[in-house]
Amino acid sequence: MNNNTMDSYASKAILIMMDDLEDTADQFELTIAVEWMVEYILEVRGTPPIRSVTIIDAVDIDQVRTELHRELTSLYPDAGRIDVTVIRMSTVSSIDSESMFEEEGLFHP
Repeated sequence: MNNNTMDSYASKAILIMMDDLEDTADQFELTIAVEWMVEYILEVRGTPPIRSVTIIDAVDIDQVRTELHRELTSLYPDAGRIDVTVIRMSTVSSIDSESMFEEEGLFHP
């Protein structure tokens, strides 16, 4: 077998692999995680309620909920039950900086 034949087979193999990769890429949507600000009230049995804010990287609201649950269960591993009331949930880029100063110029995250 000469080099031209080998080069031809290698070129064909590469083209076939590239076609397969393009077909695979077409099957998936490009998803980009963004930062979400989540303000919530946390109630763990036996302790007073805690109002808190966290930033979570996620693609959509369902992933935000999953990541928030993961974060809270890792912070409170011994809690049998954790009650969470979400006050506000939005992407960080969509938060208007003026809306954080709602009452007499005081900062409210």
